[in-house]
Amino acid sequence: MTDTFSINPPDRLFTWVDVDEHFRSLAMRRRWPGWLREVSAYWDGVEFTVLAGTDQGEIWAWLRSVLGRLSIDTERAVILLESPDQERVLPVVFVCVDADDPTSARRRPEWNETLLTSDLGRPLPSPTARRFADEITVGAFHSFKGGVGRTLHCVALAHLVATRSRERVLLIDADMEAPGVSWMMRSQGFRGEFSFADFLALVHGSIEGDSAEAVKIARPYLVNQEMDGVFVLPAQRDPEKFGPPRIEPRHLLSPGRSPYFLTESLADLAHELGARTVLIDLRAGMSETSAPVLLDPRVKRVFVTTVSDQSVRGTVRLLNELALRAPSLRESDPVPTALITQFDDRDHEELVESVSNDLGDAIAGIISPGAGGEDSADRGTGELSRLLISAPLRSPFNSALLALPAAWGAVRTALDRAETLDVLEELADELTPPHEDSAEGRLSAYEAEKWQRDRGRLAEFADRMRSPESGDVGGDLLRTDALVHLATAHRTDLPIEIITGAKGSGKTFTYLMLCRNRRWQDFVKEVRGAGAELDAPIVPVLAPRDLAGKAKETVDTAGSAAARELGGARPDTTPHDLITEALSRQHTDMEWRQIWLTCFARAAGRTSYPHMAEEVLAGLAAKSRAVFVLDGLEDLFPEPHQDTRQQQALRVLLTDCQEWLRALRGRPLGLIVYIRRDLAQRALPGDSGRILAEYRNHALRWERTEALRLVAWAADRAKALPFPRDKKVLSATENELSEHLTSMWGEQMGARGAKEARSQEWFLTALSDFTNQIQPRDVFRFLAEAARLSAAEPGEWKRLLAPSAMHEALLACSRAKTEAMAREIPAVGAVFERFAGVDEDRRTVPFDSEAIPLNLDEFEILTANGIIAQVKGEYWMPEIYRRALGFTAKRRPPLLSIAKEARRRSAGL
Repeated sequence: MTDTFSINPPDRLFTWVDVDEHFRSLAMRRRWPGWLREVSAYWDGVEFTVLAGTDQGEIWAWLRSVLGRLSIDTERAVILLESPDQERVLPVVFVCVDADDPTSARRRPEWNETLLTSDLGRPLPSPTARRFADEITVGAFHSFKGGVGRTLHCVALAHLVATRSRERVLLIDADMEAPGVSWMMRSQGFRGEFSFADFLALVHGSIEGDSAEAVKIARPYLVNQEMDGVFVLPAQRDPEKFGPPRIEPRHLLSPGRSPYFLTESLADLAHELGARTVLIDLRAGMSETSAPVLLDPRVKRVFVTTVSDQSVRGTVRLLNELALRAPSLRESDPVPTALITQFDDRDHEELVESVSNDLGDAIAGIISPGAGGEDSADRGTGELSRLLISAPLRSPFNSALLALPAAWGAVRTALDRAETLDVLEELADELTPPHEDSAEGRLSAYEAEKWQRDRGRLAEFADRMRSPESGDVGGDLLRTDALVHLATAHRTDLPIEIITGAKGSGKTFTYLMLCRNRRWQDFVKEVRGAGAELDAPIVPVLAPRDLAGKAKETVDTAGSAAARELGGARPDTTPHDLITEALSRQHTDMEWRQIWLTCFARAAGRTSYPHMAEEVLAGLAAKSRAVFVLDGLEDLFPEPHQDTRQQQALRVLLTDCQEWLRALRGRPLGLIVYIRRDLAQRALPGDSGRILAEYRNHALRWERTEALRLVAWAADRAKALPFPRDKKVLSATENELSEHLTSMWGEQMGARGAKEARSQEWFLTALSDFTNQIQPRDVFRFLAEAARLSAAEPGEWKRLLAPSAMHEALLACSRAKTEAMAREIPAVGAVFERFAGVDEDRRTVPFDSEAIPLNLDEFEILTANGIIAQVKGEYWMPEIYRRALGFTAKRRPPLLSIAKEARRRSAGL
């Protein structure tokens, strides 16, 4: 029996309504005992339907516990109501039924269900059919408050779907009391001979009990109510007449009809018109008129709200009701979407983020536990999908839409100019009917063989590229903005630059590109298409210790060629020994500068020692030009924040050596230093922001567009997914890249219509760190792993990368990145070891300093590398690290605040 001791009796029982509400509340909280089936209260009594054989003593005991001892008179079988003088009672009647009695009334999709049953705290029965007939898609726009832009965005979406799909759309104005769509239609000159009210009345009075007659009558009128591919069904024939409808949707639910008769009838109407999408503009508030639509989980439900407190609280409350009554239980049920409107990007940034988190959490509650990738290889991928698919859309305030014109055509023009349609692209994708040729379908033997061959090519190429230290560096160079800036800024002089980047950002790859070209002019020509006015050999001074194979051969060949040209002997290939020995003793800044200049001179094949290095280099500069390049500083200086000698040596290289070279007349000697971003910050305490800001144009930063470009470039180079011949990867827009990469990973992380994130957003979110960057090494590792896994279990996917393979590849990438970071930065590795020792129930994000203490140095190095971000005293962690470190996400991350902090820190560099 249900525990009753935690149930508080009602404060007051004035009428039967209070009795009804109390038992409703108990049912919603699932506090009814198993023997109680229905409760029916009215002004003249209360009827309890109970299982046959239930002991009446037990029934009365339970009623006393939930209504209060002084509210029950068992001898007279009544409930006592409040009364100042004469007694007022409600007679109690018990009706017994068998456990399998089929006569119990069925539930209806209503906010305020009049029938109180034991199932009231459970979801409504799912529709019999998983989808609407004839593959019709149905969407509905709703808002808790009026004046939030609901109708505006509904009309914009109808226009967008009709334009993009070239399929007709049925747009229904179901707001009987403020019929905005109807007024637009009338202002355009359409009379509106048939309305939504007419349709409700026809299906209500149908003799056959179906919608066939109503659909047949409606069709010839609606054909004449088409505007720009959109059939408009106004609320009333006379738009000046408004008020509650005579026939409400709930009046349609006669015995024998589906509880979802209204939405199914509207889908039938759309099919008869040749439309494949239905959009419904609903009345604001918790109206019973909207209930049959919003409580049908097959409907794509869009909830529009501003950032005002009342609007948000009401919307969250409504979403919580849907989570209880009509959740997305089936894989085919679309996930509801929240749309935030009328905010200013600058003034409301934090408020929008807070509202987004509240709405996103409420929507996540509507998604069934098995959705969002939960059945994939690892639970964490499901968390990421739920995060993405439940994230609200945002439509900021636009003054151009403040005073809308009256007519439909003018509104359309205003929407086009205001770019409001851009916000709705994702919704349009969901509601646009799939075409025959867009389905995954079954693969022919030829197609299956081709996809497998292309997966193999992609895996092989990405494998080579993810480890440039030992790979083949031949072929085209991906011209990023940083490389273009570097080449463009030094057409008439030689560069003296610091190039920063995170681990895996491509420092070694671009270093090898310089060595492969051997000459500055050739490098500039490859990047810009036109050479530099000055020329000089590339002189590699320092290289990563783990260079091997063709990569090492490339560096050695460049060094030997430069030494021969500069008139020297064989270049010194042991600068590590000189630096390591120097780190064992204390030196002045001048001595460190001389040590570094000795390395430069020896790399050019000149005999030199610290006391003579300046003179040797000055002699070289008088006759020749050269560009010295250094990479692999992390091997020699792993912990400059803990070792003052390491810090001093790096600081002198990044400042004093640069100044000495710039002081040479005509600047005949150039210098390019590749260094990990956090290492540079540690080497320049207190001054890193000012110094590194001078070089920010050349920093290796990979944001979303460049990351997509890298994927497209890799697939093109691998000959796995050639880029269209009439376009160039290097100049393609983000939209062009996105369209092309649909063949890489599809539109969604699953079949069309599945409750999965959009593939591109999943990829970008999964691989990004909290500096808003995606590192090339992670991209190549991901492509290699996902292509290989896709080839192992290809399925029937008409895409290079299968969703399950992408999920598994993310975990592999996370582990590899975490291991590499721990290996390369010992201080980070020490923190990771401490994370592993934390109890599993405390290993959650966000976490605070009490759960996992971090000292200032640890916080700074983790933040600088994008491993954590702190917002309001809480630490968050990106997917690329969270997965391997075994942290679970207990809340939605404040991505706006994290991105803002990353921008602030970046601006300081």
